Amino acid sequence: MQQTRLDAQIRDTSGKGAARSLRRTGKVPAVLYGRDEEVLSLQIDGYAFQSLVRSYGANALINLDVTGNGEETVIIKDLQHHPVNRNILHADFQRVSLDEKITTLVNIEIVGSAVGVRDGGILTLVRRQLNVSCLPLDTPESIQVNVNDLNIGQSIQVSDLEIDDDNIEILDDSILQIVSVIEPKVVLETVTTEEDEEDIEGEEGVEGEETAETDAEVTEEPTAE
Repeated sequence: MQQTRLDAQIRDTSGKGAARSLRRTGKVPAVLYGRDEEVLSLQIDGYAFQSLVRSYGANALINLDVTGNGEETVIIKDLQHHPVNRNILHADFQRVSLDEKITTLVNIEIVGSAVGVRDGGILTLVRRQLNVSCLPLDTPESIQVNVNDLNIGQSIQVSDLEIDDDNIEILDDSILQIVSVIEPKVVLETVTTEEDEEDIEGEEGVEGEETAETDAEVTEEPTAE
């Protein structure tokens, strides 16, 4: 995990209205918690934080310098994004110790080209992240999954992963499916020929004649004797 630095200030306002006003000034509301210490409401520079996440990823280890409170080692625990432009609306930071293991989500990175896809199959990513336990500095940027040998109808599970670092433990169930290659769905179309259309029209004509004859029989009045 890469380590970087970010400035923050104490935020003395709360609520949705205050958060919207803060965002209009280019700031992002945030909260800092963890290690049984005081929960702090913060504000951070939106542009600087967006750049940090793009450069270091959401698993970055951050030295958060809070004005008046000093510097603390934190990780990003949660991010809220705008549904359209994907700008960061809010951030949760968690205090960590470099000597204590943390539990965090790590992105899946697909590597290679599945043989099943070349044969017409569809690669389906079932799981995009995995729960990992490790020391903060050992947190990987991503977990690579090689799909080169994956054929149609096959899948890769957590138990199939080869993690080179013994300090990293995947917490998800070993049978959890990560990626698979499935057969493409075939849509069958019914083709109607001219002969079929003539047969259908003929049947409708005969049925119409029979109905007319039946109606005539029903409406026929008896003759007077």
